[in-house]
Amino acid sequence: MDEPAGELECADGAGLRTAACTIVSPNYFGYARTLAASYVAQHPEQQFFVLIVADTNDVEPFRDPSLTPVLLNELSLADVRGVAMKYDILELNTNVKPTFLKHLLARHALKSVIYLDPDIFVYARLEPVFAALSGGANAVLTPHLTTPVFDAKTPGEQEMLYNGTYNLGFFAAAATSEGQRLLDWWEERCLALGFSEGRTGLFVDQKWMNLAPGMFEGVAILRDAGCNMAYWNLHERRLVETAAGYDVESPVSGRVPLRFFHFSGMSVDNPASLSENTNRFTLADRPDLAEPFAAYKAAVRRNKDAKAEGVPYGFDRLSDGTAITRLARRTYAAHQERFPGQNPFDANAPFARFARENRLMKGKAVEKKQTWSDFNPKDRRVEMVQRALKLTLRLLGPVKYELLMRYLSHITVLRNQAEFIDRGLPAKETR
Repeated sequence: MDEPAGELECADGAGLRTAACTIVSPNYFGYARTLAASYVAQHPEQQFFVLIVADTNDVEPFRDPSLTPVLLNELSLADVRGVAMKYDILELNTNVKPTFLKHLLARHALKSVIYLDPDIFVYARLEPVFAALSGGANAVLTPHLTTPVFDAKTPGEQEMLYNGTYNLGFFAAAATSEGQRLLDWWEERCLALGFSEGRTGLFVDQKWMNLAPGMFEGVAILRDAGCNMAYWNLHERRLVETAAGYDVESPVSGRVPLRFFHFSGMSVDNPASLSENTNRFTLADRPDLAEPFAAYKAAVRRNKDAKAEGVPYGFDRLSDGTAITRLARRTYAAHQERFPGQNPFDANAPFARFARENRLMKGKAVEKKQTWSDFNPKDRRVEMVQRALKLTLRLLGPVKYELLMRYLSHITVLRNQAEFIDRGLPAKETR
């Protein structure tokens, strides 16, 4: 299915054999097509790969002139279904990233590979990235912020402490021994502990990269404002339209060409949408963003593909159609070693029986993920809990009450609730 390695020879700005890639599940394929076309338009000598994260062996729906599709089962994952059960769709898409990068580097004898999130659009050649790689970088990162922001709006510096210093919507790796060592380290962490779990300091693949510049040699931190412009750095960057495209003005890098914009969190079908993840600006506040946002949304709508996007994800249900909950996934992750050599998606297998006995899953309707915005502090049930906590404080006193709060914080991590979900749990294998 993949093109021969010789097809990837290119004369990019670094004189390297380079390719680029992204990762999507089928429902996001229109974004991948948009990104791939924009990248190849600026780098016609390079190839663009798209990893399809779904339970499918059929590559045909994903063939497209601008990209080369790769199926999840082509990667060297020891237990694909085990990984797919422990992680939800966001976690799985992000945590196979280092495995995919290693696959491309090895399969195509590349000297370097560039990853971009599917909701990115490329406006100019990524020369600053090529320059870093040709200058000896083993990996290249872009920080979320390059100037302070402390205005009580989101996202700010505190959110970056939570989500990570560097945005892993972009990452470049070189096929050096140190680059490979970094990818090996990152892969092991992503496959073992790539949870979106802020209470334990984890945020999928991204948070681990906080450690990389201190642990590995040659990790370049690219502060060029034209790379990875997005909602989180709009306070420090402004677009200027030029005859050649767009420039970005910032206090850090001055005026530079816009290389790629990350349209994270925006709605394609809402003309007014900038990003659901910020309250600092709207498109009405930022007329410099109006035209690129409108053009990008139109491009994604044009690139939607009903055939590809209709391919089921497949890792969200058991074989009988039962919807898999996050509680079930986290419990499986905590007890995975007790279900060895099994397909956890088989409705007749031991894990499914264990999940049913403990009421971890029920029904075939996939419930909408609840977020903090769904919380109503005026709800009668919430007020009852608050009254109970006031009484508990009086009964226990402040010291033991604090200890209770620590315990409650511990068990709000769903993996930790597996400590007392044990009905029907198989015994650990002994050797």
